[in-house]
Amino acid sequence: MPFLKHFALYIIQRICPENNTQCLKKADHLQEVDYLDIDYDAISRSLTLTSLHGESPVSGHWSEDIRPYNNSTKMEVGILTPRKATDPEELALEGLLAVLGEDEEPSMSQFSLCEVHLTVSRRDPTRFSFPSRHHAVEPTTSGSTFATSFPPPTGLHPTLRLAFPSSSSSPPAPACVLHTHVTLPSPIFIDKYQLSSPNFLAAKNLGGIRALAGETDLEAPNWVIGQWGSALLLELAPPAPRQPGASLKGNSPWHADIPLHMRYLPPKAGGSSTVDVPWPVVFWACPAEEGTKMNVNPFDRVNLGYESLFGPRTMFYHLQPRPAAGGASLIERVEVPVMDTDGATWVESGTVGVVMLGALWVVWKLLRVLLREWRSENAPTGKEKAQ
Repeated sequence: MPFLKHFALYIIQRICPENNTQCLKKADHLQEVDYLDIDYDAISRSLTLTSLHGESPVSGHWSEDIRPYNNSTKMEVGILTPRKATDPEELALEGLLAVLGEDEEPSMSQFSLCEVHLTVSRRDPTRFSFPSRHHAVEPTTSGSTFATSFPPPTGLHPTLRLAFPSSSSSPPAPACVLHTHVTLPSPIFIDKYQLSSPNFLAAKNLGGIRALAGETDLEAPNWVIGQWGSALLLELAPPAPRQPGASLKGNSPWHADIPLHMRYLPPKAGGSSTVDVPWPVVFWACPAEEGTKMNVNPFDRVNLGYESLFGPRTMFYHLQPRPAAGGASLIERVEVPVMDTDGATWVESGTVGVVMLGALWVVWKLLRVLLREWRSENAPTGKEKAQ
């Protein structure tokens, strides 16, 4: 979504009570969040919203008024900052923790997701074990970013291009494999049979389809599609880094091209429609080391659409998206040619005229054949001519 203004307004008008200023304030702040996760539990019928502010909603400083919703609610507040962990698969945080209504002052805490020491008012140490499954590739690492584009002309068969700054990007571990998870709206689909040729995949720097879900009909127009679209998990095949002493020094940028196809869209004035395509997710999938306890990390974003496609002991190292200069949106807009309703009258008249002329031509040809046969049957024989 490019913005959450209408969503925040819906919560303010339909969900938040008029006298609950805390709910109204939090709903209003949803307009400035960097991301918003919505989780609905059908069994308990509970809706959970999780948001992240990369910057303070108030310019220049953070100001939050946090109060328990009722006397029976226990609310813990933490001000934590990341620190370098002992092991690369861990996430370490340290800062201040306090329980509202119980602690008179915040307690200093050193919080590591492998081993956590919390100093509370009772001075009892507490330990947790939470290896993190999701990590960001270090920004200083070569090849830690990627960019998405649709090279022109797009037409009805656009190409989704993932561009990487350098082919020298090395995986976090030798067993890691580079993947991308692509979410396609219903007007766009992928032909899985086209991506079955090893030579074609090698030419596009692709490794093959690992999972495909959603709408995969290759012929249906968009107005008969009942699903939201499709999701694709694709393995990428980065080119091997050039060896030292090669003719071209250094490692040049590289890209992977994913061929896509457009469905027929409804006619529109102007002969063109726009389809919004979100940027895909690019990550290294790495098996965890033996002995690593893969417990649930409360700071991990879960149910992202591709976690279930890997084993429970898989760790993900994400490459960071790199929008073009001056752009902050991670959505690509693709122009799709459609039937122009402004010229539809001439098209319909011309089509009817051509069909009628074709039908008359066929009738005329049939009449000529019938007339020739009738003449041959009724032509006088030699005896009849002699008499």
